[in-house]
Amino acid sequence: MQKKLFIIGAIGLILISSCVAPQVTKVSEDELKLRRDEAQKYYSIGAEYFKQRNLDQALENFRTALSYDSLYYDPYIAIGNIYREKRNATEAETYFRKAIKLQPQNTKGYEALGDLYLVMQNYHAAESVYKEGLAKDSTDIELYLGLAEVYIKTDRNLLAESTYKKVLKIYPDDVSVLNLWGDYLFSQGRYKEAEEALSTLINRLPNVVELREKRGDAYTELGRYKEALVDYNLILEQKPDNWRILLKVGNVYLKQNKFADAKKYFTQATQLAPNEALPHIYNADLLMRQGNFTQAAAELRTALNIDPTLKVARVLFGDLYKRQGDIAKKDKKLREAYQFYKNAINEYQTIPKGDPYYYYTSTEIERCRKYMAKIKEELWFRGEKIEDNG
Repeated sequence: MQKKLFIIGAIGLILISSCVAPQVTKVSEDELKLRRDEAQKYYSIGAEYFKQRNLDQALENFRTALSYDSLYYDPYIAIGNIYREKRNATEAETYFRKAIKLQPQNTKGYEALGDLYLVMQNYHAAESVYKEGLAKDSTDIELYLGLAEVYIKTDRNLLAESTYKKVLKIYPDDVSVLNLWGDYLFSQGRYKEAEEALSTLINRLPNVVELREKRGDAYTELGRYKEALVDYNLILEQKPDNWRILLKVGNVYLKQNKFADAKKYFTQATQLAPNEALPHIYNADLLMRQGNFTQAAAELRTALNIDPTLKVARVLFGDLYKRQGDIAKKDKKLREAYQFYKNAINEYQTIPKGDPYYYYTSTEIERCRKYMAKIKEELWFRGEKIEDNG
């Protein structure tokens, strides 16, 4: 019996000794610093690759940075951003959440995750994450702007407006916020309010070019062309090679049907920026107003080849179809007109809520639908029918 107890006790000692935790090797402060220095080196290399759009090399270097220091926050955000660029939302979310877990008080992780959800159109999740981040830091400007965007996308404009106003109280002189506020008012078709708000800001910040440009845009929309030209020309006095402003000056003349003056400024802009899409957009608008629809369409296609994401090109394609629909309707070519209006609506519908062109395109869509309804009615009285599958 004693022998048996001895054997059991020996086995117990062996088991206990085998379960003893391995001794943790303490890392000195100098070693930790060396590891962080190496991690930062690889992070910097990764950041350069990211700027060059070499995502695979960037990812490799960010991972190497974490192999030296797994507590280094920035590589987690960077890797998440790479996966977002690669359209791998699952991995992007994983790394953003790792960043949040590592430093829950750092709001960069909440911003990155909220922006991911916003792009995925998961507005409920985006709103929740932005609010969670604001609970950590109630002054984070990017979180407020993300939250405002969620409200716009979900048709809660009063909440969007109150969010912008809250940010403006915290950052009254932040130009990016002021521009976004102006864009919001534009998207609602509230050009007069935009002009008044911008005028107040310009009195306080007279040298901020972006605000003066935005006010010039508001004046243009309001038909106050002389005042628009004053703002634009003040900018050109400082930057005579600003091709974007040259386009806007030309646009003011275009709206007054001063085609020769408009073409002069559009040509200058095209010469200064031959590889940019926008000069082709303005040339298309000029050609369309002159009734040259074929060349206008060619200019729009050129613009989209340069920048396939350019929303204004879709807006103008909508205008192009609508203009042709108007002509066909006037000439009693009702079926042809109906198809042109339908094509116009398809183009206008590519503009999302919250975009500065959204108010305009929404108005034009309703106008086209009314014309289409009248055409259907007139054809019905003739005993004709339009087959419309969408």
